[in-house]
This record gives sequence, structure tokens and C-alpha cells, in this order.
Amino acid sequence: MKTALFRSRPVLLVPLLLIAAMLLLSTNADAVSAILQSRITFCLTALIPSLYGCMALGNLLCLSGAGAVLGCRFRRTAAFFRMEPPVFGIFLISQFAGYPVGAALLRQAADHRELPEKDAAALSAVCYGGGPAFLIGFAGKQLSGSTEAGICMMLSCMLANGILARLLLRNRSGGKSNAVCAYTYKLNARTLTDSVTQAMKGLAQICAAVLLFGIFQYFLECAGAAGAAAAFGSAFGIPAHVTRALLACALDITQLPALFVCGLPRGILLPLAAGLLSFGGFCVQLQCLALGVRSLHSGRLLAVRLLAALLAASLTAAAIPLLPVPEETAVSAFANRAVSSETGSFLPAFLIFLTGFPFLLKKD
Repeated sequence: MKTALFRSRPVLLVPLLLIAAMLLLSTNADAVSAILQSRITFCLTALIPSLYGCMALGNLLCLSGAGAVLGCRFRRTAAFFRMEPPVFGIFLISQFAGYPVGAALLRQAADHRELPEKDAAALSAVCYGGGPAFLIGFAGKQLSGSTEAGICMMLSCMLANGILARLLLRNRSGGKSNAVCAYTYKLNARTLTDSVTQAMKGLAQICAAVLLFGIFQYFLECAGAAGAAAAFGSAFGIPAHVTRALLACALDITQLPALFVCGLPRGILLPLAAGLLSFGGFCVQLQCLALGVRSLHSGRLLAVRLLAALLAASLTAAAIPLLPVPEETAVSAFANRAVSSETGSFLPAFLIFLTGFPFLLKKD
């Protein structure tokens, strides 16, 4: 009897924790509301307008067969990475279309039996990129005030993915430079509507994850995790506000603005930002696990992205002397640059929603 009771305790722990979390949210509604309001504002003014175009076109490239044709054009490069042309097309698209798009496209390929699920899971760890809208437009131009810095960080992230892809797939037999390519375009009304539908669903899932991690971050603060991290960082001489910013970015990369107002010098800030952008944060990894193939292992994804973060940070640090932005100008821009869209208006996101909402109602 005692053994059975002991075994039932872990089962009861989860619902009890969830009930406690609900009570905490109910008794602190004002604080939670402020957090969610700020994140909704960020999604409407920056995230949705910047990601929608790349996500829709990335889906269109794959669904129309244009990605496979692109892979055929670079089949020698695809062979170097041990990838078939359609898979290399997904790899290229994933570097430009937004973080979870690569995992979603690989899942589609696996569901259509165009790629073994085991290979799709392995590739999901490197078909992973924030895209130019987020890295160059947001992290580079809006946050740092330097488009060149954004280009540098994006190239570092892409090169880190390429290096890891070559290492991870070195024993894979797929991909031949002399392979015959017979892929054609399938651009029609169905591919257009499917591209919009998948982009809208992807954006809804991304924004929902951003809101969820806002609540999760609040729970960590209530549990004292942020304070503990700050104390741990101070033992190594890292200021508390920097440690808190790093923790926020590691949980959710959309919190990157917090790092850019810490007053760090460019030689430290840009490599840190590039590493965090390559890592993507646990919020993005959760999205990849949800949108990707079922065999995608969270531990493997985490390990590969940590290696990618280290590589991207090192590559960015090596390229900093080549950037044209002077040290004092960069620091000033990092501290004072506005973080929202130039207009601060909800109109772009609202128009995108109106355009895409009918496609969400479309039945397959």
C-alpha cells in the first residue's frame, strides 16, 4: 500500500503544480497582463510583419518544387554536404525563412516519404536560421544601428550551420554530384494557398510560444531563478543586469533587445548576440520539436545548437575588425536605438491577419 502511494506522488505532482501555477497567475493578474501585453505588442509591430513574407515564400519555394530545382543547380555543393538536391534546397531555404520553418519543411518531406524520418531529424538541427528579416533587419539595423553588423551575424550563423552539417552528415550516403535532376515547378493556385495557410499557422504557433514563454519567464522570476542566475554571474564578474538579459534571451530570442541596452562594448556584444541568434533560445527549440518530425530528440537539438552558438560567436568575433562601424558610434546606437517597428503601428500585422485568415478556414 505504501509503495503504491509513493508511486502515485510523481503522477499527482504535475496537476498540483499546474493548479498552483493557475493560482499564481490569478493572484498576479496585473503583472502577467503587462508581460503579455508587451509581448503581443512586439508580435504585432515587429515579429509578424518581419517573418510573414519569408515564411510564405519559403513554403512556396518548397511546395512549388522551386527549392528542389535550386538544389539541383547546386548539386555539387549538395553532394559535399551529403544531401540530395531537394534536401539541400530545404537547407538553403531554412537559412532565410525563419527558425522553425526548416523543421516544418523537413517534416513535410518525411510525411510525403521524400526523406527518411531519421535523416529529417538529423537535418532539423542544422536547417535552423533566423533569416535576414530578423537577423539583418531587426538585430542588425533596428537594434545595433548597423546593417553590416546584421549581415556579419547572419553569415556567421549560416557558416556555423554549414560546418556542423558537414560534420554531422559525413557518414551519410545521400547526395551525388552527377545525379540526374528532373524536378519541375508546380506553381498553381493550390501551392499559393497552401503556402499562405502554412505561413499563417506557423506565425500563430510562433506568437503563441512567445506568449507562453513570457508566462514561463514570470514563473522563473517568482521562483527566484533570475536572482540565482544573477548571483551566479556575479561570482564570475558579470553584472546582474547582463546575466538577466542573457537568461531572457536564452529562453526566448525575441527578448534580444534586453541585451542591447546593457552597455556592452561591440567586441563582446556582437559575438554574444550572434551566439544567441544561432542558438535561437528554448522557445524556438520548442517550436521545432512541435513542428518537426516526431523522432527529433530534444537533447541532440540542444547540443548541436550550443555548438552552433559557439561557432557563430567565434566567427563574428573574428570578423568584428572588418566592420565599418566605429566603436563609440556602435555603443551609442546599441543603447538608444528604438526596438519597435518604425511606425509602431499594428496595421501591418492586422492587414496580414485579414489576408491570411480565410486560408486558415480552408479545409484540406
